[in-house]
Amino acid sequence: MGAIGRQAMPERIVLFGGTFNPIHHGHLIAARAVAEYFHFERITLVPAASPPHKPMLDLPQEGEVVAKAPTAEDRMEMVRLAVEGEELFEISDIELNRRPPSYTFDTLMALRDRHGLEAKLYWVVGADMLADLPNWHRATEVVDMATIITAARPPWTEKLGGILENLAGRFRPDQLPRLEAAVAPTPLIDITSTQIRHRVRAGRSIRYLAPDAVIDYIARKGLYRQGASP
Repeated sequence: MGAIGRQAMPERIVLFGGTFNPIHHGHLIAARAVAEYFHFERITLVPAASPPHKPMLDLPQEGEVVAKAPTAEDRMEMVRLAVEGEELFEISDIELNRRPPSYTFDTLMALRDRHGLEAKLYWVVGADMLADLPNWHRATEVVDMATIITAARPPWTEKLGGILENLAGRFRPDQLPRLEAAVAPTPLIDITSTQIRHRVRAGRSIRYLAPDAVIDYIARKGLYRQGASP
């Protein structure tokens, strides 16, 4: 087909949001698995400035001194360090430049205004977040605005049927097939940000759990350590 008859492909914007507190290898492996499964060339990591559903600091145990929580800028810098030199990843500070809380609906609205109605928006979540999707701010509108991609790792792959059944009464019948179709299997990588924070607070090594540049940044800034100033 000649250039005159060829239609340009719509822009695809793939977003992977999260607190990234801190970012770790599990995030990056899951994001790459999603990109390979759906043949995405780029994924944009979107650190949340003030997520409505997650505290930035774990509650201390009795007798513990509160550890130092990272600022939004700290988390953004850790994401930047984690993906430096990686062609697959981009970073967006769109939520850091907006008043909190960080609602996905507001982020998608801003991106729609920026990129136009023709752009195709995708938002990557974990299976645990898919189960919580009805509790999101303006959830049904979020599902209309973007394709919600579920990064499903074991054992969540076995639970997906039940999760989707539970969503049936909360979303329109035309939305459920879209949620079911946009599932990408990802490897079981048993790393969590909570685990990393607890290990740092206990003075244990986090080597191999996160990129070396992120580990160095945590140590240099004294993040998550027990007894640090809040």
